[in-house]
Amino acid sequence: MTNSEKNDLISLLICKQILGTITEEEQNELNAWRQANKYNEATFQNLINYDRLTVEHHRRKIVDYQRPMEDMKRRLAAILDENETAQEADAQRKTFSTKRTMYAIVSVAAVALLIFGATLFTRNKIGDSSSSQQTVVAQNQITPGTTQAMLTLSNGKTITLGSDAQQNSKAIRKAELHKGSEPQQLTLATPRGGEFKVTLEDGTEVWLNAESQLRYPETFDAAERRVEISGEAYFKVARDEQRPFYVVSGGQEVRVLGTEFNIHAYQDEAAVYTTLVSGSISLRPLHGKSQLVLTPGNQAVFSKDDAAARVHSVDTDVVTSWRSDAFVFEDQTAEQIMRTLSRWYDFQYEFADQQAAQTIFMGSIPRYGSFADVVSIFHKMGGIRIRQNGKKIVISSR
Repeated sequence: MTNSEKNDLISLLICKQILGTITEEEQNELNAWRQANKYNEATFQNLINYDRLTVEHHRRKIVDYQRPMEDMKRRLAAILDENETAQEADAQRKTFSTKRTMYAIVSVAAVALLIFGATLFTRNKIGDSSSSQQTVVAQNQITPGTTQAMLTLSNGKTITLGSDAQQNSKAIRKAELHKGSEPQQLTLATPRGGEFKVTLEDGTEVWLNAESQLRYPETFDAAERRVEISGEAYFKVARDEQRPFYVVSGGQEVRVLGTEFNIHAYQDEAAVYTTLVSGSISLRPLHGKSQLVLTPGNQAVFSKDDAAARVHSVDTDVVTSWRSDAFVFEDQTAEQIMRTLSRWYDFQYEFADQQAAQTIFMGSIPRYGSFADVVSIFHKMGGIRIRQNGKKIVISSR
């Protein structure tokens, strides 16, 4: 079975489950797909959430789904033919969107399946014959990021780090042989198109996303552990009740004892996003006294302009998806998505019009997939078109 056929089958099985016509064998196959990874399950849950899909249906008028919607209706009508008499199916097709609540649910779900269409199965390679020449160019010149970073020592010396963990450890140990009486202040930086994981001397693990920088001491002192971050990083802090762990980023300070959280603090963005996965943390303006305590599943949005913070609940798997081989976007504009993708794939972009920039999407894109697949995904989702010239792309409305 080809990837395209597999995609169609899963779409059909989801629709059958919504209709209540799925067989035991089909249910087992759908369950196997859901259990394959957490993004499949998250996508499935989104697609069967009627309230959410209804909102998406009304909000995504910019997406041209009318023709594929009719195709989906015909497919659903065929499903009904398998389970009801021809007369009953004919009567129900005539009142497809008005007579029964089930059909309203199916209509909305069908729209959502088409909106999610390309992103629903992006871990498979997607072909697009209509733009084959363009995607070949994209694949050759724009590639996903790799494990790479630059470590800068106190004396200005730099060490290039790559994907070989053993070589990285040797290089760092060699640098430590020349340290003075005071612990070195180290700066670990990932470029555009880079990522890196480092374990600090206390056992704390830090994952750096693309175009990020971590400043930290070679060894922490006896009173506290303090680091600075710009860009995006995921922290898994080793618990030490005698030495709280502080993270300074974009004008705010986060205090923790032992926990996991994500900080998104790029310099070209107006806010710092702190998302707590587990444990407990407190936040405050760097030069202020007011303190905010965050609980798991919540995100604090700290404004750099006025040092004010607001808190709302989020799906932490979505926020931290970059650590799990995928980019998962939830109610994000094309402009926000391109900003994220450009850091990872290292390309420049511009929008030909504001409508394209503000088009809203949701779904997932494989983190290590080719940029050709990314282009194909957006073309299939509708609403925008991507044109490429070398490492620069132009996004416009359809």
